[in-house]
Amino acid sequence: MEPSMQKVFGCVPVTSGELKPELGRYRAPQARLALLRKRGELIPLRRNLYLCNPESYSPELIANRLIEPSYLSYETVLSACGIIPERVYCIRSSCLKRGRSFDNATGHYEYIRVPRAYYPEGVTIRKTEQGLCYLSATPEKALCDLILATSGLRLQSPKAAREYLEIFLRADMDEVAAWDADLIHNLALLSDKKKDYPLAELI
Repeated sequence: MEPSMQKVFGCVPVTSGELKPELGRYRAPQARLALLRKRGELIPLRRNLYLCNPESYSPELIANRLIEPSYLSYETVLSACGIIPERVYCIRSSCLKRGRSFDNATGHYEYIRVPRAYYPEGVTIRKTEQGLCYLSATPEKALCDLILATSGLRLQSPKAAREYLEIFLRADMDEVAAWDADLIHNLALLSDKKKDYPLAELI
């Protein structure tokens, strides 16, 4: 790969427009772009979005850029925070646009649409291993997102909520006990469905 591109962009996903200054010194920038793709030195993530360093990348940054705005959530966050024991391979996020999925050389990414008023509550900034920032749900928000996205799930009592956490998700209930009950309550009010799920009563 062009050393200057790796130095400038590192593991940050970039658009062809953002690559223009680096490709501008060539007579045929688009031909150079195609050549770099053919060599495997420039990895396409989706149309008009690329990875300049195939050997070093952040799935979190990629997830944030495949659809903007979006934030990591669901089992992806619950697993990363140690709330659920399973390791997840699909990287799931919430967004304001229609839901869709992407497959590329770095993994499988899924996006689920959430209500606009609900979207910003419980979203925080985290850092990758490289020290770069990305948007992520808090564990509370990730669980609420998961509940909202699960068709047919009804949690109308604290007992049902506890069984869902303990049996279905195998969640670490000591971690759950330390969660922000007010945040969960606010999220329930802001959502456009399942407003009656009683998670806050467990905390």
